[in-house]
Amino acid sequence: MSIDQSKKYGIVKDYHQQTKHQLHRYARSPGYLDWDNQPLPYRLFDGAPQIQLPLIDKDRELPYSSLYQPKSSRDSISIESIASMLELSMGLSAWKKYGASEWALRMNPSSGNLHPTECYLLLPDFPQQKACVTHYNPYLHVLEERALFDRGQVGWLGSYGGFGIILTSIPWREAWKYGERAFRYCQHDLGHALGALRFACNLNGWKMSLIPKISAKRLERFLGFDQLHWADGEAEHVECLCWVEGKQQDSKVILEWFDSQENPIYTHPPNRLSEKHVEWGIIDKVQKASQINDTIVLQTPNSSNPDDGAFTSAFTAEGIIRRRRSAQNYDQNTSRTDLADFSHTLEKTLPSNGCPFDVLPYEAQVHLAIFVHAVDGLDSGLYILVRNSENIESLKNLMHSNFDWHQVTPDLPLYCLQKGDFRADAQLLSCNQAIAGDSAYSLGMLAHFDSVIRQDPSYYPRLFWETGLVGQVLYLESEAQDLRATGIGCFFDDEMHKILGIKGTEWQSLYHFTVGKHVDDARLETKPAYFHLQ
Repeated sequence: MSIDQSKKYGIVKDYHQQTKHQLHRYARSPGYLDWDNQPLPYRLFDGAPQIQLPLIDKDRELPYSSLYQPKSSRDSISIESIASMLELSMGLSAWKKYGASEWALRMNPSSGNLHPTECYLLLPDFPQQKACVTHYNPYLHVLEERALFDRGQVGWLGSYGGFGIILTSIPWREAWKYGERAFRYCQHDLGHALGALRFACNLNGWKMSLIPKISAKRLERFLGFDQLHWADGEAEHVECLCWVEGKQQDSKVILEWFDSQENPIYTHPPNRLSEKHVEWGIIDKVQKASQINDTIVLQTPNSSNPDDGAFTSAFTAEGIIRRRRSAQNYDQNTSRTDLADFSHTLEKTLPSNGCPFDVLPYEAQVHLAIFVHAVDGLDSGLYILVRNSENIESLKNLMHSNFDWHQVTPDLPLYCLQKGDFRADAQLLSCNQAIAGDSAYSLGMLAHFDSVIRQDPSYYPRLFWETGLVGQVLYLESEAQDLRATGIGCFFDDEMHKILGIKGTEWQSLYHFTVGKHVDDARLETKPAYFHLQ
């Protein structure tokens, strides 16, 4: 490891340790919510020309299996098909109203519904639109034109076949509420956004993959971030470049084009999100230390297994996406599932399933430590789903020596560690949130950590991206079964490790989740996603 890499590794590891919640203290945060200063959830570029996008008039009645199995016929790439992809991934899903308060929900989940993730597109020439860089505005469902290219300047897009998606984060949106732990939540959300986009692409018959060897700084210059004046504390950071369609097996032409390009000129300024800001220097440090560089480790192809067709849902694929919500409360008496549906959900979280995990060209590093509360046909207890068989011996050696490690079924890498009632433990570990104990099951996502980030500190956010992808599957599978899931970013990190018997930092829990039968809040009024545009 170079001196520079060693320093970055130290910063990343120190950040992770410092931002752990402990039973006796939480990670530093503002300590209160300054509602008058809440950041706007929408990035706007004042005066930028807008490309109008049509809304979906009627869902296509695609079956549940379409989430994972691409259409036999590929939709052509057009403004219209891109519009439907964006609506079903990054667009609004509904509005909620309580008293005088009204807020929007989106297709992609976000910690605290704060949405730090922004989406930019590099588009080819269309009949009525020159090739351009655009920003997606989900509130208005429009593309804000950021830069135009001369016809032929990006002519390779046509022959290469596809378009680019650049995802960014605005940490302040999360830090306003969550303080120094906000960087973690930004990366969870980025993973969810990747999953939402990948599923929406699949419904159009499109492939989507991350381009691993392009630096964040290069992409930020391309987007003109060095030309723009960000309000203090509101800087936006590039996370990744993805490519939709095209010759996925060879990204060389994309990288060469970016290297050869003069950066476009950007003029329209970004909007201000808040009047006041609280600085969190530790977030700036870890962001810089973990930025994407051109050395990426642990690359491996992901395979795609065909769906066996054994599971069907009463809801269509698009209906499942539109239904997705984060549950706020569960009914412990009705929060149940059965072994078949539970096993089906877990199978869909395996990287061999293909979509959405084929978006990341990396080995799976995340496993699921599951508290089973109410799964018919399965004893209550502590289980683990091993998503990468190469890690099983490491996990066995690090966990409690008295764990059983009995495989539940021969077709699924699910192992029973210890039988018993873990409802109280699950609730305690998730910052005493009842939702983790009242569910059918809850879980912690355990990541291969220290040796991975030691080799490449820029892998730190990617571990969270993988947890977000797993979480997106859990969200959609729950909705398909008329259940509801919730991602939990607030948990006691090391207490979770104690339950498992894990010491040191070779393995770390990065995200919690819970699934059960939700209880709707009758006080809330629901309005259609884009009623404000009618």
